[in-house]
Amino acid sequence: MIVMAGLLSRSGLGAAGFALLLSSVAAFAADGTVVLRGARILTMDEARPEASAIALVDGRIAAVGSAEDVAPYLDGATVYDLPADALVMPGFQDSHNHLIWSATEALDVGLWEVVDKEGVREAIEAANIDDMPEGAWIRGAGWDIAAFPEGNAAMLDEVTGDRPMFISAVDGHSGWANSAALKAAGVDASTKDPEGGRIERDAAGNPTGLLRESAMELVSKLLPEYPHSQVDSGFETAQAEALSYGITAIIDPSAEAWMLDGYKRADEAGNLALRVEAAVKVEADEGTAGVARTLEFKQRYATPHLKITSLKLFIDGVIETGTAALLEAYVGSNESGELLFTPEQLDAIAVEADKAGLQLHAHAIGDRAVRVALDAYAAAQKANGARDSRHQITHLELIDPTDIPRFKELGVLANIQALWAYPDTYIVDLTEPKIGPERSEWLYPFGALKQAGATIVGSSDWSVSSMNPLEAIQTGVTRQDIEDAEGRVLTPQHKLDLMDMLKAYTVNGAYAAFDEANSGTLTVGKRADVVVLASDITKVPPTEIASSKVLATLIDGVPVYQDEAMPEPATP
Repeated sequence: MIVMAGLLSRSGLGAAGFALLLSSVAAFAADGTVVLRGARILTMDEARPEASAIALVDGRIAAVGSAEDVAPYLDGATVYDLPADALVMPGFQDSHNHLIWSATEALDVGLWEVVDKEGVREAIEAANIDDMPEGAWIRGAGWDIAAFPEGNAAMLDEVTGDRPMFISAVDGHSGWANSAALKAAGVDASTKDPEGGRIERDAAGNPTGLLRESAMELVSKLLPEYPHSQVDSGFETAQAEALSYGITAIIDPSAEAWMLDGYKRADEAGNLALRVEAAVKVEADEGTAGVARTLEFKQRYATPHLKITSLKLFIDGVIETGTAALLEAYVGSNESGELLFTPEQLDAIAVEADKAGLQLHAHAIGDRAVRVALDAYAAAQKANGARDSRHQITHLELIDPTDIPRFKELGVLANIQALWAYPDTYIVDLTEPKIGPERSEWLYPFGALKQAGATIVGSSDWSVSSMNPLEAIQTGVTRQDIEDAEGRVLTPQHKLDLMDMLKAYTVNGAYAAFDEANSGTLTVGKRADVVVLASDITKVPPTEIASSKVLATLIDGVPVYQDEAMPEPATP
C-alpha cells in the first residue's frame, strides 16, 4: 500500500490554497445558478450516460444535456466554459475514510517518513517535548512497520526520558510505547496477553514496547483526550485536502464520541462541507450494548451533514503482523491468527443491529474473518428476514474462493481499498511470504468479486494510504505501482475495468451510504455534487489516470475547491 498518513503538509495545495478553500467552505451556501459546459460530462446515469452541459440551480441539478438544454438557466448564472478535454463527473465518495481521527493524529509527533533509529530521535526532538508540562503524555503517529519494524521501548527512552510516550502505527493495528508508558499502564513480564491482542516480549519475557491489536489499549486508554483546538484544526486541513481530490462525501468507519463531537462542531459552525456517514466502533466485550449506544449516538449527533447509520466491527488484524484470522496457518507456523470476536459474539451483535435497522461495517482482512462476517450477516438475515440492509465488509485482502458468491447472495457490499492491490513492500516482504504462493493468487480478489456479481464500493482507508481517488482508480485498473508502469502486476486476473472503479467511487458509494436518491449520478433533481477533472481519464492510458488533477469540486452547486487552472467564469 502507498502510505500517505502525513500528507496533510505535503498535499501540494500550499498554505495560501488551503486558506482560500477553507474560507469558501465557511461561507458555504446553496443558492444561485452554475452552468458547466464545453467538456464531456460523464453522468454515471445509465438512462443518459453522457452530456455536454449541466445547470446547477440552488444546490440541485436542474438540467443535463446539450447547450440548448441549459440555455433557459443562463440568465444571471455563473458560467464556466471548460476545456474540451476536461471531464465532469459526480463527486467522488470515499466509503472508508478515518478523516477526523487521522487529521488529529497528523498533528502529533510524526513518524511517517522515519526509517531508522536516528529518524525517530529527530522526529521526537522536533516536537520540543521539553516545553510540555510535567507528566504530559507524548503522542506519536505514522509509524510504518514495513519501513521500520524493529522498534522497542529503550529506543524511545533515550529521547523521552521518564515522559510517557505512545506511538500508533500507520495501519492502526500496532502501538509502540516507551518504558514510562508501560510502567504507567502496569504492563510488565507478568501481564498476560489480552484477548485478541499480543504483547511482544524479549527472550526473558519482558515487554519490548510493541503492542498488537487489543494489547494497544493497555496503554492507549491512559492517553488524555485531544484538545478541541487540535481536532478542529486537523479537520479543517484534512477536509480541504479531501475537497481538492474531488471528494464530496465520506463514510467514517470507526467513529468515537470525540470524533463525532468534532464533526458536529464543524457543522454547527458552517464548516462541514462534506457529507459524512459515520459508523460507531463497537468492541467485543461491549456486546449488544454497543447497538444501544450506536442508536443513542444516532440521535445525539444528527446534523445536516452528519448521519450515523451503522456500527463498526474489527474482526481481525493484519497479515503482516500475523494477526489476521486465516483458515489455514501462516507459512512456517502453527498459528492462524485470532478473531477479535467469537462467532457467537459476532452473530449476536449482527442480529441485534440488523433488527434495529442499522448497517454493519466489518473490518476483515483474513479469509477466516471474511467467512465469519458473512456468517454473521447470514444469521441476521435468518433471524430478522431479508431487508435492504447493505451490510459491508471492508479490506478483503484474502477471501476463500467458496465465499465469494456469498456477497451477492446476501447483498453484502465489498468495500475495497484498490490502492493496496499492487506489489509493494507490504505485499512482497510481509504478506506473500506469510501465506505462500497459492493463497497469494487470491490477494485482493476484486475481479472475482465482480464476476460473482458483488457490489464493489471504493475507499481509501485514509490515513493508511492516500485519499486521492484517482490513485486508487488507476491501481484498481492496473494493479501496478503508480511510479513504475513497467513493474510487476499483482494477480492480473483480479483487475477491474475503469468503469468498475468509477462506479465504485460514485454510484456504489452513494448506495453504500443510502444516498442514491440524492447523489452518485448527475441526474436532474439530485444534489449538485460535482467534480471537474483536467483530463478525460476514460481516454488516457491507464497508467496516466492518477496524473490527472481536479480543476474544481462543487457541493450543492457551490465551488468549494478550485485549482488555479480552472477557467474564470464567462459572461453568458
